[in-house]
Order: sequence, then C-alpha cells, then structure tokens
Amino acid sequence: MTFKAAFFDMDGLFLDSEPQWHLSQQEICARYGYAWNDDDQRICIGGPLSRVGEYISKVCAHDMTGAQVVEELTQMMLVKLSSHAGLMSGAFDAVNRVRSIMPVALVSASPRNLMDAALSTLPQDFFSFTISADDVKRTKPFPDPYLMAAEKMGLSPDECVVFEDSLTGISSALEAGCAVIAVPHYVDVIEKSNLKVIETLNEVDGEMLKDFYLAI
Repeated sequence: MTFKAAFFDMDGLFLDSEPQWHLSQQEICARYGYAWNDDDQRICIGGPLSRVGEYISKVCAHDMTGAQVVEELTQMMLVKLSSHAGLMSGAFDAVNRVRSIMPVALVSASPRNLMDAALSTLPQDFFSFTISADDVKRTKPFPDPYLMAAEKMGLSPDECVVFEDSLTGISSALEAGCAVIAVPHYVDVIEKSNLKVIETLNEVDGEMLKDFYLAI
C-alpha cells in the first residue's frame, strides 16, 4: 500500500529558481534604495506572485502598483530562466524514482509562461501534466491547485502526496487534503501525522513513501 499519485512544487523544490527570484527582487528594490534581505525573502517565498508584488510596492516601490511589480518580475524571470534553469539537487532522480511507482505532476504558483520557459529542456512526458497559477481561479495558499491535480488524476486528495518547500504551498496541499513531504529552506516546518519533513530530495524513494503512507 502506498500513495497513488505525487505532485511536486516547482520553484525552490524541483527548480533551483529561488536565487533568481531573490536577485530579481533585489534588482527592483535597489532602484528605490531598499536592500532586499532574507527576511523579505522568507515573507514572500512560495508566492503567490500577486502577494509579492503588493509587498514590494508597499515597502519601497511606491510609484508602482502590485500588478506592475508582478509584470516586471515576470519579465526579469523569463530572461533568467530562458538562459539558465537549473534543478534542485537530487530533483531529477527523485522524480524518476517516484515516476517508476506512480504518476507525477508539477503544481506551481508561477504563471504558465514561466513554467514553460523553465521546463523547456525536459522530456515532454516527464510529468503527467503541469498546473500553473493561470489554470486555477485561486492559486496557493488556497487548495485549488492540488484539488485540480487530484481531480485530473481521477483520485481523492488523500490518495496523493505533495512535495513542497514553502509554508504557502504546504498550506495549500494540506487544505486540499493531501499528505505532504516538506523540504524547507527558509522556513521552519513542524511535522505531524500527514506532514513529513526531510532535508533533501535524495531521501525520497518507494520505501520512504510506503512507510509515510502507512504511518498516516
């Protein structure tokens, strides 16, 4: 007995894009004499982008709306991801190990154009499907993305396991009714029956997933 499907977050979990996000946010804030720091990054990690835009507009970019900040961030990230979109350590192999057991989808709070740019070098069938912020009415931290993912798999959420790195994503998955394996970087996460914390994706294999499923 184990889970029947797995969903991976993209930014900071599968894709090593948090440094590019950090740099893009720094670049915008520097124009206003504001030094973007780890506390700011911790507040904004996991998005959604609308919240990041409003935050930057409030703390320094007072002549820009949140939507204008989002548009500029998106364009900056498109350039960065098109030239370099590396994966997190162990991510490719972890997904392949899980794919050998169950179908895997990628579920992100990023817009579709950023997802497509970031994933352009992967085999087309690497994920069963992908869900972006543009595909749902409400993105993370609302449960909609993971509810949609479970529905597309033809499963109930409690049959699915989610891999996340941010509190925003974890909240989304738990509210949807999925079990979560967290690989946090900037935040502290406390384990509970349906929430397991690991250090890296290198720990992920079939035996670990089975043990987690049976322990819930």
